[in-house]
Amino acid sequence: MSEELLIVKDLTTTFATASGPLTAVGDVSFNLHENETLGIVGESGSGKTVLSRTIMGLQPRTNVAVSGSVQLNGFEVVGASEDSKRSIWGTEVAMVFQDPMTSLNPVMRIGKQIDETLRVRLGMDKAAAKARALELLELVGIPSPEQRYRAYPGHLSGGMRQRVVIAIALACSPKLLMADEPTTGLDVTIQAQILNLLDRLKTQMNMSVVLVTHDLGVVATRTSRIIVMYAGRVVETGSTREVFKHHRMPYTRALLESSPKIANQSHTRLQTIPGRPPNLLNLTQGCAFAPRCAYATQRCHQERPELEPSSETGHSFACWNPLPATTSEGASFS
Repeated sequence: MSEELLIVKDLTTTFATASGPLTAVGDVSFNLHENETLGIVGESGSGKTVLSRTIMGLQPRTNVAVSGSVQLNGFEVVGASEDSKRSIWGTEVAMVFQDPMTSLNPVMRIGKQIDETLRVRLGMDKAAAKARALELLELVGIPSPEQRYRAYPGHLSGGMRQRVVIAIALACSPKLLMADEPTTGLDVTIQAQILNLLDRLKTQMNMSVVLVTHDLGVVATRTSRIIVMYAGRVVETGSTREVFKHHRMPYTRALLESSPKIANQSHTRLQTIPGRPPNLLNLTQGCAFAPRCAYATQRCHQERPELEPSSETGHSFACWNPLPATTSEGASFS
């Protein structure tokens, strides 16, 4: 087994709001090994993005409290100074953000935005930075790198802009790449190209990747392990195959069943998860998913289950009334 690159333990992120404290991430723990791809999935508002930004140390400077531990290659992120965190950004960990148009400066040429990272973080001169920038543009599959180097973000398609964002993230050869919804807003063909690109670069650069998404189809064949989040907490986690084939948490089943399937006829209505995501300012003492769960019992509404390993399948889930440990017909995994 490869060494552990990232160790997250009891990580909690709480925001101070006018309506009271809001815990966006609650007691999350997991490890990530070198050269491993981990998927973090869940609905919007489940805490995925806050978790990834907290791991990076990118939370706001005020009105937020972070507790627990995030050790990245031996560096403790929680409690570190801004200068200390800047020393690991780019070289140890980098992030691909959800919307490339807001990640890029619209009035700055593409080449200058890549050059800036190389000159500030690696101390390259202008000529060396340009040469490396052109290499990076070619690495991420952008045709005519010289022409794109001089272009502005608005001149590129959404897929090309996302490739530029990936090039910037990889400029300093980080050991860990955080990809936060890297295919949102792209058509399915471009989505596949971006995901294939990340797979190839992971192998080529010996990186670990954390892939954050709401789409279980994205992580089905591209991750070795999955973390399913709901209301800021991990509700199921294990190997990708186990979570798809033998999931025990009803929320995981609901996510799977709400994904579109190739076998469905055209214009088939998509299944949805009933109810609304919980209000994190007013969580009950019980399971946060209980109000939307068809299997909930009285205990589910009164007592919150902890994440426990399954004796039958080996992966962990948090549920008082779990699904049977049998292969789901609704799951799609290959």
